[in-house]
Amino acid sequence: MERPKPNTEFNSPELFSDEDWRRIAGANLLLGEENDEIAIAEIEQAAHVGDIEGEKVRVVGYSRSEEDYSYRLQSVEGVADLISPMEIDPEISAPFATYTKEMATLCVRTSQNDYYFPLDKQAIVSIELLSDDSGVPRYVRKLRHYADKIKEVAGVGDIQDAESRQLLIDEINDVLNEIPYDGGIQVKCQAYKVKIDGRENNIEDVNPAVLSGWLPSFTWRDDRPVLEMFDIKNRFATFCVDMKDVLDMVSIDKEEIGASIDLFETVFNDDFQETAWQLATDLSYVDESEFDEVSREYTQTLNDHLSEFPEVVDVSLTGFALAPDATKNNELQYEFMDISGAYIDGMCFVSYHDKFYAAIEVTIDGESEDFPKKVYVIPDRDKIIRLEGFDGEAEELKMAVNELHKIANFASEVVNDECFYKLPLNEQLDVLSQYECAARNVIQDISRVREFKGECVVSAYRCLPGDLLNAVSWNDVPLEEVRSHEYVEKFALRADSLVVWNPEINDRPDVYGRILSVSELSLSCGEPVLIVNNAEENKYYLVRCSDVISLSRNDPSTIS
Repeated sequence: MERPKPNTEFNSPELFSDEDWRRIAGANLLLGEENDEIAIAEIEQAAHVGDIEGEKVRVVGYSRSEEDYSYRLQSVEGVADLISPMEIDPEISAPFATYTKEMATLCVRTSQNDYYFPLDKQAIVSIELLSDDSGVPRYVRKLRHYADKIKEVAGVGDIQDAESRQLLIDEINDVLNEIPYDGGIQVKCQAYKVKIDGRENNIEDVNPAVLSGWLPSFTWRDDRPVLEMFDIKNRFATFCVDMKDVLDMVSIDKEEIGASIDLFETVFNDDFQETAWQLATDLSYVDESEFDEVSREYTQTLNDHLSEFPEVVDVSLTGFALAPDATKNNELQYEFMDISGAYIDGMCFVSYHDKFYAAIEVTIDGESEDFPKKVYVIPDRDKIIRLEGFDGEAEELKMAVNELHKIANFASEVVNDECFYKLPLNEQLDVLSQYECAARNVIQDISRVREFKGECVVSAYRCLPGDLLNAVSWNDVPLEEVRSHEYVEKFALRADSLVVWNPEINDRPDVYGRILSVSELSLSCGEPVLIVNNAEENKYYLVRCSDVISLSRNDPSTIS
């Protein structure tokens, strides 16, 4: 069993270093401008939000009163919550210097009030992370915090529309995805629910239980996000666990995917180094009028070399990479990184201190980042200690297809069980929605770093032009499928996007009664369904998960 790597716990009571305060001060200057989103992300990183959110803290400093907006020196012990911008009113005197129109604040929640402390070194005397003696790991406490907060947000705002509630669930599922669970997950808990054949039982035990599940995800249950997962041992069973009852979560060991490749020995060898240096040097002497054209030509030369190694998509690296500095108008600065699982976008040329360098454009899906981050790696052993690649993407997509098939098989077995047709309609739809949610998580997982675009090879599909999508029922569209004597033939669909959407669940008229037989589910046969969009031809394809043969990130323009 492999324990997920928890976020670093601070040993020092003083959380923020001088460098942290410097970064926060610089980012505060950008609030209220076009770079507002970048500024908040920079502040959250410098303020160690990933480590303190949901944790008990003690803050001594000036908090702003919600009554008259005055500032009061207070010592508050509570739970660290969100960071949000606060407008600075110049007519209200502050006991510290204010240089900006807006300033980021840290919310500390207590049982009585919420306190908002401006994130400024002069406004805050100290911030301490209080020790937690519960024995519950940090990542579990973080998920508990998110579950409580989302429940509160939904209740206060009376959020009932499906789209908004799904966005809230996606937020906590993003936190869950920080835990690697490709091979399954074990949850240690003191209480849980198990649903078998539509019948739900509450199980409470003095002795903690250990549940082994796969495809975990959060769903709404009784106006609160709860963790649901399929039982590894019983495909008809679904576990439902409230985070308040979770004591620990660990991923189940799986075989390591792909073997690492030293890219300095293969892609970025001595011949490449010589070519890259020569091109970068020549670029420095190109006239400004010809610069764009020559730059594109040289970049293509480097990318042609990179294309000779299509198996290398994901990289891991240790060393100094050039990254945009939000405090210096996104000027590139060297930043030390130790990264596993980044994606190569291609080659390019970057300018640093009036000198050109050939660099790899890399996308990082970091745990502490709210959105993917682009950095530039100069493949030079003087800057990069380790640069490794692995052919993980093809295997990842293969695993995704296998997971879709598993989900389809499980769903099919459920709808072919007579117990399913004894349930009321709302419970029937809830069962089908669970499998739909599981399939949606699979698609979201392969689209986290970059949206899936490429080829979807299928054995059957239905097709509608985009302008008829809302005018014609999918039930009136004929099924195109591979004939038994044409088993070699496959349908290769251009996929500019993949969405899990079952019209038999989501577009079901309220006048319909309980589902009485599988014949009423002629489009899906009870399993999750994909909508594949061919944007170029404005066509939409309806594909059952079991009919998906393979996925690949081919160039969509080459797919006919």
